[in-house]
Amino acid sequence: MDESPNSTFVRGPMREVAIEGACPLCGLPSLVLRSLPLEIPYFGDALQTTVLCESCSFRHADLILTTERAPVRYELRLESEADLDARVVRSSSGTIRVPELGVAVEPGLRAEAFVSNAEGVLRRVRDIAGFGFRAAETPAARRKAQAAIAKIEAMIDGHRPFTLIVEDPTGNSAILHDRAIKTILTERQARRLKRAMPEFRVAD
Repeated sequence: MDESPNSTFVRGPMREVAIEGACPLCGLPSLVLRSLPLEIPYFGDALQTTVLCESCSFRHADLILTTERAPVRYELRLESEADLDARVVRSSSGTIRVPELGVAVEPGLRAEAFVSNAEGVLRRVRDIAGFGFRAAETPAARRKAQAAIAKIEAMIDGHRPFTLIVEDPTGNSAILHDRAIKTILTERQARRLKRAMPEFRVAD
């Protein structure tokens, strides 16, 4: 999980327990769950969880807020370099959108939770675009990826305004900024969003 030292405070010891079931990557019954209680300033108590396979490289991290929350959407218009410091909390069920890029980072099997800022989110999107550029099979696809990278670089430098949207059916994601617009999603809107991987059972 991506987190800066000043963004979270550890509230207790890390715990580790075995998990029933097979690893979704290698199929072996060697999963463990590590959990660490945290406090996120301006957001409340949370639990950082990491599922690890002791037989392969599988790893799945999440951030769970300990208070019940409604499905939510945050939107922030970023217009200056200073706005890039806006804190972003994303659980593994959170979807991040940058409409100006036509980008949506959605939950998947290996979706990672993180606490970062708007600049950190852009750098993650740039990494994805960089992979798309390297994997492009046609000149047109490479040009498209290269143009996206140039736009992202301008956003990181504070020269290109953009909109950042975070949506989460579990309510465990947020944009922490005084100009961020928070909207509670309807059940229908929440059902349209993708969610993280299925839950695991803790072994007796």
